[in-house]
Amino acid sequence: MTRLVIAAWTVVALVTWTSSATQGDEGEPPLSVDQIQFFESKIRPALIEHCYRCHSADGSSIRGGLAVDSRDGLLAGGESGSAIVPENLDESLLWNAITYQDLRMPPGGRMPQTVIDDFKTWIEMGAPDPRARTGVVIHSKVTAEDIEQGKQFWSFRPPVQKDIPESAGLDWADSTIDRWVADGWREAGTIPAADCEPESLVRRLTFDLVGLPPTPLQQQAFLTTSKRDIDKAIADLVDELLEQPQFGERWGRHWLDIARYAESSGKESDSTFPHAWRYRNYVIRSFNQDKPYNRFVMEQVAGDLLPAADDAQWNEHLIATGFLALGPKSLTEQNPRQFQADLVDEQVDTLSRVVLGVSVGCARCHDHKFDPIPQSDYYAMAGIFQSTQTLYGGSRSLRNRQPSDLIALPSADRDSAQKPLTRTELDALRQELKEREAQLVEARRAQRAGTRPEGTPTSNGNPRAANPVLNAALLDQLISQLNARIQSVDGQGKPISFCMGVQDASQARNARLLVRGEIEQPAQEVPRGFLQVLTNAPVSLPKNGSGRLELARWLASSDNPLTARVMVNRIWQHLIGQGIVREPDNFGASGPSPTHPELLDHLAIEFMENGWSIKRMVRSIVQSRVYRLASTYDEQRFNADPENRALARGNAKRLDAEAIRDAMLSVSGQLEMSPPKASLIASFGSAPIGPNGPMTLPPGLISALNSTKSTAGTTDDGASMMRSAMRTGGRNPNVNVFEIVNYHRSVYLPIARNSLPRVLDAFDFAEPSLVVGVRETSNTAEQALYMLNNPFVLEMSDSLARRLVQHTQDPRERVVQAFRLVYGREPTSHEMAAVQQFFRKATGETKANKREELVFLLLSQLCQSLFSSAEFRILN
Repeated sequence: MTRLVIAAWTVVALVTWTSSATQGDEGEPPLSVDQIQFFESKIRPALIEHCYRCHSADGSSIRGGLAVDSRDGLLAGGESGSAIVPENLDESLLWNAITYQDLRMPPGGRMPQTVIDDFKTWIEMGAPDPRARTGVVIHSKVTAEDIEQGKQFWSFRPPVQKDIPESAGLDWADSTIDRWVADGWREAGTIPAADCEPESLVRRLTFDLVGLPPTPLQQQAFLTTSKRDIDKAIADLVDELLEQPQFGERWGRHWLDIARYAESSGKESDSTFPHAWRYRNYVIRSFNQDKPYNRFVMEQVAGDLLPAADDAQWNEHLIATGFLALGPKSLTEQNPRQFQADLVDEQVDTLSRVVLGVSVGCARCHDHKFDPIPQSDYYAMAGIFQSTQTLYGGSRSLRNRQPSDLIALPSADRDSAQKPLTRTELDALRQELKEREAQLVEARRAQRAGTRPEGTPTSNGNPRAANPVLNAALLDQLISQLNARIQSVDGQGKPISFCMGVQDASQARNARLLVRGEIEQPAQEVPRGFLQVLTNAPVSLPKNGSGRLELARWLASSDNPLTARVMVNRIWQHLIGQGIVREPDNFGASGPSPTHPELLDHLAIEFMENGWSIKRMVRSIVQSRVYRLASTYDEQRFNADPENRALARGNAKRLDAEAIRDAMLSVSGQLEMSPPKASLIASFGSAPIGPNGPMTLPPGLISALNSTKSTAGTTDDGASMMRSAMRTGGRNPNVNVFEIVNYHRSVYLPIARNSLPRVLDAFDFAEPSLVVGVRETSNTAEQALYMLNNPFVLEMSDSLARRLVQHTQDPRERVVQAFRLVYGREPTSHEMAAVQQFFRKATGETKANKREELVFLLLSQLCQSLFSSAEFRILN
């Protein structure tokens, strides 16, 4: 029966492909009738009979990630590498396997020698395989007329500067921004709120621009100047804040939210990205330098292809491309083609949402449901990234089946915390690696045989019999860590500075459109290109390059209707509290319309005309009268415009997680303003991450790996030690290493996708696996419990109390100073009376020798209550 099916397949295939034998993929010679006949009569039947059961979509599985039921699957290979290298037997793993060299396939016994000889002939003739030339064509329902009509949608048209109505806000407005906003009040049936008090405004400015509360000097200078000239007070403070390095730390964190920055892979196997911190620092530097936004975008998309004046700039360009390499990755995926398709999908989706504010990723499986983006446009962009190597690091292990190289930087990174190795240390690591690899071979042999071999590693440092499966897993993890450590230095033990990023592949190629996005169902090839709805002429990309440089230039062009609009909307949102387009990542038809379209266009044009300067745009917005509006509740104003779409009042904003933590550090006098070296995660190297931090093997378990004898009859197979290592990373099971207190700003905290620091997780930190344009804002019991019980909060309360004691001996003045530092204002008479009553009741009959200690404790409790209040967490 099987032979009849194979014969039928051969006849059908020959009839189908004889008619198209003169056609081939772009850049490839067409297959001859003889080549097709050889494949269909000799190779396909053998693959079906001996391989499809374990290595095809129609079989029981695709083991080892190898699919042999398509030409693309054979060329891509599995997790061990390419199965077929045309004309090269030595590098073709399929040949290695069927001749029973290092690999042995099929496992039930060798193929007949005549079949093996046929495979030899086939590979040497170039492995002709007509299965990629299926002739399947998917026709889009999005027509050329739909695309042309779509170009008239408001966000797909270039920004236009319109004239402001002459009567708009003439006796109120301070700027063009104000007049455009004032023009909408009449239609909304509302009037503007009063300006906020100077005490609120100075706090609003410092938190918005640098993410910190005002210092006493800043506050005093602002309040003094504002009595004479509020505009000058604002201008002076804004100029000061924009020049502080804390500006880049604050605004760089906003960008990291949408760049889905993290220092680990996330998903099923959360493994460290020990070089990710370089991208974080690049972003912070770029904001502090006020790098033009269009240049900022170009460097992140194609920095490796841009000219560089020196090695320092070349470093920057290479690190910038980490934007494309940072995304979450399913490193346990065995199928390299599936992994690559998902990787490219994540890159296309992230880039389009972050820079263009549209989700092209929706068109992977079908035409976009709302916007005129056909499925072919998705694969036009996917081809650019399929022609790109994504380099993120890692060593092969059971938890990382898809490692990659890293990019070696042309000059050493001064911020690196990595230490050199002596020649003796390096030789010792190499020797240990060799021994561990030999032990792993033995453990896997025992695993296949189902025996307990002599000399396999066990737990607790005792020579006991062990489970080979567990031993292999432990050894695999240790070998991965040893490899990563050895590869982090050169031959002399000197650290090598690496970064994550992208490079052009050795050969550019177009993507094939996939039916329903499935890698096993390829259709026609799609030329690389951009979104048709945003271009007015056909795109021509070089055949010898990926097209990323051209993509970067197109994204950063003043002719692109979306890039400037999307960014100024993000800046507006962070300062005003809500975007002109309320969904900053969705400027398409399914997204909300802008509340002030003329203002958005005005800001976009001003942004481009001012050299794409983020700092100038920030200055322009915060010096507007709109920015000063009070958020005080007014029933008439609220009823007329409950969502505040007309911007007739200020928006109260909850401080984000980083600002809450940084503010406690700042007012308590504990904040370390200088940035740290590298990152905590970098110090662990390449390692999987458990619930409590990176899982470097604990010393006791490493010691057990040196066991040389086994004892018969024991029942301890090391499982409990393995579970302990997996759960705690070899540390105290109650302590997450990411919770170890450091006093640097929160932007420098380690960001592991599946193990965030507690303060970030509790206060709605951006999900690091997603593009997050707007963070959620919740008010939960968990947050209250954090402020009540967390050791960090208690420590900061003690530190602030200590600062107050050192400031003055006057009990009343201590309370006043606490309110000034935490709230930016003095206490009301009611608040002062309540605090004094609290102190009197607690200290009433306390003995003199205990009084000072109790006063400090009460002062710390007062500080904690101020930290826990809504006023501390909310900007009015």
